[in-house]
Amino acid sequence: MDPSRFIEGIDRQLARRKVELSNLLLMAAEEDPDPSRLSCVTRAAIVLTYAHWEGFVKQGSISYVKFINAANVKVADLKFPFQAAYVSSAFKRAANSSKARYLGELLQEIDARRLEVFAISPDKCIETESNLSSAVFKEIVQSIGLNILPLYETRSVFIDQRLVLARNQVAHGELVSFDAVGVKDRIEGARLLIDTYADQLKKAASTGEYLRN
Repeated sequence: MDPSRFIEGIDRQLARRKVELSNLLLMAAEEDPDPSRLSCVTRAAIVLTYAHWEGFVKQGSISYVKFINAANVKVADLKFPFQAAYVSSAFKRAANSSKARYLGELLQEIDARRLEVFAISPDKCIETESNLSSAVFKEIVQSIGLNILPLYETRSVFIDQRLVLARNQVAHGELVSFDAVGVKDRIEGARLLIDTYADQLKKAASTGEYLRN
């Protein structure tokens, strides 16, 4: 696949998400004499902001794996996380035996499979689990051969407390309230993380960062 097509797909997804986040920001900032209506808007904004965070990380990562699938690259030419995902079934079978003969056969199988053309289901690399916490996010980033950027480290508490915890409070029925300032902070923070991850994915596709050095 041409990297430009992958990049266009990421940009289209970003554009749709940014429109909705911007609309949420405007709605939460509107002055409303009815406190209950404003509370409903801000609580909904909290859940949708998290949804766009998790949704983009998951869908963007899936698109990246599909892009690599379409590149027709041998497994041995890819970074080790992709190689490991491709031969993971052999690793699981190896856990069932410690006999040298059996393990030797598995090593032969792994060597042979590394010469095959890479193509796997994205869910072998990507699992958002029940919540896209900072730890789960960083696991996804590393599982597709990318580096943990400084922003991901410095915004770990923001992800866990401002995005995940707040979303769970609302989604689990807690009657917590959020003001327009808190909503703005979360939306702008989520957009920064999404933009940064999008840029990282696009750069990786353009420069062949998925390839083994």
